[in-house]
Amino acid sequence: MKFYPDSERVQDQLDALPATAGVYLILTPGGPGHVSWSSKLRRRLGRLLASSYTAKANLLQRMRENSSVIEYWPTGSKLESSLLIYQLGKQFFPNDYLVRLHLRLPWFVALTEDVFPRLVTVNRTSGKVKGMLGPFVDRDSALRYAEAVSNLFQLRRCSEVLQPDPDHPGCIYGEMNQCLRPCQCAVSPEEYRTETARASEFLLSNGKSAIAILSAARDRAAEQTDFEAAGALHKRIEKLAAAAGERAAIAGELSSFSGVALTSGVERRRYRLWPMLNGCWQAPCDLDFTKADSQPKSLDSYLREVLAATLQAPRKAGNPVEEIALFSRWFYSSYREGEWFPFRNLSDLNYRKLVRAISNLVRTDSELSSH
Repeated sequence: MKFYPDSERVQDQLDALPATAGVYLILTPGGPGHVSWSSKLRRRLGRLLASSYTAKANLLQRMRENSSVIEYWPTGSKLESSLLIYQLGKQFFPNDYLVRLHLRLPWFVALTEDVFPRLVTVNRTSGKVKGMLGPFVDRDSALRYAEAVSNLFQLRRCSEVLQPDPDHPGCIYGEMNQCLRPCQCAVSPEEYRTETARASEFLLSNGKSAIAILSAARDRAAEQTDFEAAGALHKRIEKLAAAAGERAAIAGELSSFSGVALTSGVERRRYRLWPMLNGCWQAPCDLDFTKADSQPKSLDSYLREVLAATLQAPRKAGNPVEEIALFSRWFYSSYREGEWFPFRNLSDLNYRKLVRAISNLVRTDSELSSH
C-alpha cells in the first residue's frame, strides 16, 4: 500500500493506517531512500510526518517537494518483517543492504577443500571449504565445536600451505600424536584422506553413526565378559557424545538446511508457514481460520497438499548464507515469535507436531476473541 505525503490530508491518511506492525519504504527521487520496521506502524509514520516539531515539519515539506512516496506493508511477525526488509533492501539498495539491515552472517564449521583438509570456522561461502555445518549462535560456539571434533581425529590444525618434507620441523600436535603429520611425510595423501572421511562422517551425523557402531561393539564385549575392552569403548563413546553436545541441535549442512517456520498473520486466526528449502526461503503459505468452517476436515492432509504445491517448483536463486543469517536472527533471538519444524525431505516433516502447534494457536486466539 502507498502513502502520499504531498497530499494536504496527511492526518487522514495516517488515521487510515492499520494499527499493526509493519515495514515502510521511503523513496525519494535522487535520494538515498530509507527502509525500516516498526511494531506500531501508524505511530511511527505519524511521528515522522505529522509531528509539530519544526525539524519534522521541514522533513515533511522536503518530502512533498521531492514527490516522495511511502510504501508500507502490515506484517504479522518479526520474521515476516525481516524477510520483507531483506527483499526490499536487495531491490532498492543493492550496494549496502547488509549494512542497512545490520545483518551479521552466521558461523559455520567446515572442512577445507585441499589435499590435507582441516577443520575451520567460516561465515561465508567459499570454494576452499566443503560441507558447511551450522548455523551456530556465534563464533565462539562454532570454535568450541570445531575444537571438540578436532580432538577426536588426527587432522592437522596448522593454516599454512603444506609442502610435505621429511625435514619439516612439525608442531606440538604432531608430538602429542594428535596429528598424522602430513607435513613430515608421515602419511600419504590416501592415508590422510581416510582420516578425513571419518571426520566428515562424524560431522554429517554429529557422531550418531559412530556412536551406534561403538555402542554395538561395547555391548558385544560386555556379553563376552571382556570388560576392559567394553570400558575403553565406553570412554570413547563418552568422548564422542561430549563433542556432539557442543553442536546446536538446529545445526545442519548448509546445502540441505530445510524446515518450516510457523508464525502469526496480520489478523487474528490467520497464520503463515514460511518454508525453507536447501538454505533458501520459499513463498509463504497462508492459513485462514477466521470463519467457523474455515478449518479443513483434515488439517494434516491440507498441510501436506499446501506445502507440496509450494515446494513443487522451489526457488533456488539466492544467497543461502544471507538467508540463513535471517533465520539465525529470528531463531536465536530472545523475542522469537513462532516455531520451527526442521526436515531433511518434506516427507520427514513432523506434521503431527505442526498440526498441534496450529491448533494451539487457533484455540488461543479463539479464547482471546471470546473475552
